[in-house]
Amino acid sequence: MVNSFYIFSPLLFYIVFLRSSLDPVLELTKVAGIGMGAVLNLLVVCFFVIVCFIKKFELPRSFFKVWSLFIVTGLISLVISPDKLGSARSFFAVLTYYSIFSLSFYFIKSREDFASIIKLVVYSAVIPFCFVFKEFALPAASYTKDGFRLFASFSHPNIFAFYLVLVISMCFYAMKSKVIMFEASFIKHAKLILFFGIICLLITKTRSAWAALLFVFIFYGLLSERRYLLYLFVLGAVAMFIPSIQERVVDIFSGVTADDLAYGEVLNSYAWRQIVWVASWDYIIAKPFFGHGYDTFSYYFLEFFPLEGSSKFDAHNAYVQIAFDMGFVGVIGFLTIFFSIIKEMLSYYKFDKPGTAILLGVILSYMLVCYSDNMFFYLSYNWYFWLVMGSFYYLSRLEASSLHRSLHAVNV
Repeated sequence: MVNSFYIFSPLLFYIVFLRSSLDPVLELTKVAGIGMGAVLNLLVVCFFVIVCFIKKFELPRSFFKVWSLFIVTGLISLVISPDKLGSARSFFAVLTYYSIFSLSFYFIKSREDFASIIKLVVYSAVIPFCFVFKEFALPAASYTKDGFRLFASFSHPNIFAFYLVLVISMCFYAMKSKVIMFEASFIKHAKLILFFGIICLLITKTRSAWAALLFVFIFYGLLSERRYLLYLFVLGAVAMFIPSIQERVVDIFSGVTADDLAYGEVLNSYAWRQIVWVASWDYIIAKPFFGHGYDTFSYYFLEFFPLEGSSKFDAHNAYVQIAFDMGFVGVIGFLTIFFSIIKEMLSYYKFDKPGTAILLGVILSYMLVCYSDNMFFYLSYNWYFWLVMGSFYYLSRLEASSLHRSLHAVNV
């Protein structure tokens, strides 16, 4: 509790800390699709606006530069959307990400403050893990068309899986960082949470999340410790002997394509998504600058993909979804956010190579997985992701400014 985030706002601290566990409760409060979850989102955004007014908008220009193009394009897309209420509700989630990212400016003042954010993310997994034990005891509710998959306290196994990727990565960061120091007791806890988190991640059966975590470890191995590449090779080979994992991996390479539909073949999920992306291309080109309106891919889905009948789908590709919803200007704005953060990470790499390699792996894996998932739709996971990214972004700028002042003092 003795950290700058808690001192800054105990209420916001608890909301963020508990957000990974709240989906079951928030789901019960929904009426006509709106519940306490929407109230929490509104609270976070309003809190950010109030703080900005109180602090006389002292946020550095860099914070506005990172998100401004994406936010402004999103607001334009709301105006042109045929479903303004639906678009506004969806876009409000993005405003919470921006708010949490930017609020880090006010409570990240030292390396210890950043360490407290890592602890918050890691310890936030304790309550969801309690839900996991309940699922093992009462597994019936966790069976899907792909068999038993862990949900924990989340509304979908995929969200839990990506949340686990972040938690596991932060545990690994705590173990490897040479600059951000953690207590020995926390390192022990992080090792236990990392081990249990990997087991849970495998049982979510979310292949893209598996790939994301592998990417983090591979990237770390390439930049910092090559022996981890050998560990990954051995563990990957062993994992392929587990039937459920082998089945999920082999399905990706089943070789079934769109041409096989005529013969009654069932497409795997990746092949299906590829067909949907191609089908949406004419609509994307029709409005290339600002798109059709935020989160309208599913709204128009049956117009460009009548083959499905009556079901509506999202793109399951953040880049295609944004290009459709917000045009190519929106895609540029989306990429600007990541490239701005990566630029800061590269400048910080000389201070902490192992730790920064892990964080680079996390953000690059997020961008990679955006190819096969609508990552921006996973609200609770994104709160933690953007909290970490915002905290690191400001820490790196804080330390760069401190170094600059030190060099200036020496020269004087």
